[in-house]
Amino acid sequence: MLVKITSIDESEHKAKVTLLDIDELGSVVPIKELSLSILPGDDSIVGLLKASSHVIIFTENFSNNNHSTIVSAISLTDDELNEEKEKMIEAATTAAASDSNKKS
Repeated sequence: MLVKITSIDESEHKAKVTLLDIDELGSVVPIKELSLSILPGDDSIVGLLKASSHVIIFTENFSNNNHSTIVSAISLTDDELNEEKEKMIEAATTAAASDSNKKS
């Protein structure tokens, strides 16, 4: 899932994040705030979260009730985030063109 890091509490092994989505216009849309656990002793995840503003995270036991644990993370640069936005715009444009052709 794509998230923006809000804060990290190393002593509690918690990260507060904003779950994000990219709409068909390429806008990054906040969905909801989450408080996720970080695997205790996993300094690599903590370091990556601290160094990044936008991250793709993988969790175990994801649910909407904030009791998930981050097991892996991939940092996104601004350029990579912009590439993802472009992909969404392109996909929406292709889908709209396809729908238009079906109606003709």
